[in-house]
Amino acid sequence: MNRWMKFSKAFVGTLFMVMLAACSGSNDQPSEDDIKNAIAFNLPSGLEVEGVEILVTENAGSQVEPLIRNRANVTLEFADDFVSVVDRFDDKVVLKQLYSKGQELSGTVITSSRLKGNSWTVSIDRFDIIRVNGTALGQFAEGTYAFEGTDEAAEFKQAYEDKLAREEAERQAAIAAAAKEKADTIAAFRAEIAGTWVAKAPMMRNGGVYTGRDKKSTAGVEITFPEGDEASGIAPFTLYVTDNPNDKLTVDAGFTVAEDGKSVKVRARSNTHKTLNMYLNEVWTLSADGMLQTGSRDRWYVQLEKDGAALAEKNALAERLTNRDKAIEALVVKHQAGLAPNRFENMRMKQNTYTMMFVDATPGENQKVFGDGTYDGNSSIALTAIHAGVLDRGEAGVVKITYRWTKSRSDIFGTVKNGVTSGKYNAYGHYTIELVEKLEE
Repeated sequence: MNRWMKFSKAFVGTLFMVMLAACSGSNDQPSEDDIKNAIAFNLPSGLEVEGVEILVTENAGSQVEPLIRNRANVTLEFADDFVSVVDRFDDKVVLKQLYSKGQELSGTVITSSRLKGNSWTVSIDRFDIIRVNGTALGQFAEGTYAFEGTDEAAEFKQAYEDKLAREEAERQAAIAAAAKEKADTIAAFRAEIAGTWVAKAPMMRNGGVYTGRDKKSTAGVEITFPEGDEASGIAPFTLYVTDNPNDKLTVDAGFTVAEDGKSVKVRARSNTHKTLNMYLNEVWTLSADGMLQTGSRDRWYVQLEKDGAALAEKNALAERLTNRDKAIEALVVKHQAGLAPNRFENMRMKQNTYTMMFVDATPGENQKVFGDGTYDGNSSIALTAIHAGVLDRGEAGVVKITYRWTKSRSDIFGTVKNGVTSGKYNAYGHYTIELVEKLEE
């Protein structure tokens, strides 16, 4: 709070307790100069005490400790023009004149004075005078102000508005430049990722290769990003078995490019892929180096490659498998064959009958065969085809399976043939297998 504000409050009745030691030649009572100096001490710059006339004096103390109370007329004079600020434009102000230099104000003051040694200390108890606002014009530097209504004040305003307009234009230009830079960054990244990304190796989970229900099928991923420069869009997201890309699950996934143009987030939702026992319901992040990953507690990741050898190999494998499926279908239709189950007994054939079956001689683990030439119903059909020399391991074809029933049990001993060891069996029923036509691949 400045000195002028303190003075203004005194004008509306606030008590001043500022003490002033006034030098006086008399110890009987304070002089008019003592009171004048006490008032002047609290006045702002540009306002002076023109005169003080003591009207009433009272000793409210004692002869030992005198307390002199005075009531006096006071005349103040403006030593400078007084103005108020009506507008500001940065370091420039527009002023309104309130009082002119030489103008006077009159009022009354009530003081209390105590003798301190040879001097009177005067405090102002009450000051009744018209309220004065504003500041002396001399407080403002030349060139920093203009009076309202003048051309100079209008120039201040126009210069300030022009500056604001320039700053706003610069701000908008900066925003536009930043937006363009962001758009260019995103467009460049979109151009970089446009195409089909395919897994170079099986998907990993927490550092190990992930396998599906059968504990051997591994997962691959394919994502195709369309051309464009938008920050977001839709991309087909495919989850497939690496050894059989035709065993797949494809969904439309939403993608959003990061503002720094270094990665893209892909959100997919799907049902469970049965073979892989896996579903797509996470936010995946693909970086520019082709690493696709997701998860916090369980970390899933797979290295992808865009429009490269991995895609060509996957498509070639898918085409071979498709052609193989077509050939199998044609062969099955030609011979009106069924698809062979795991074991002979699973066919539930009637006695002394035969049937045509398509067999893929790729037996699973822990498969067994019993017999030699004739086989027990608990034998693996695929492994039996290899043992009997009907098909080589890995070949496929249509075979004729015959089931015969005998009146008595007979012991059939096992042998080692074509790299397969068979066990012996003793049963009434016997199965035989012979080639009808191999699958040409």
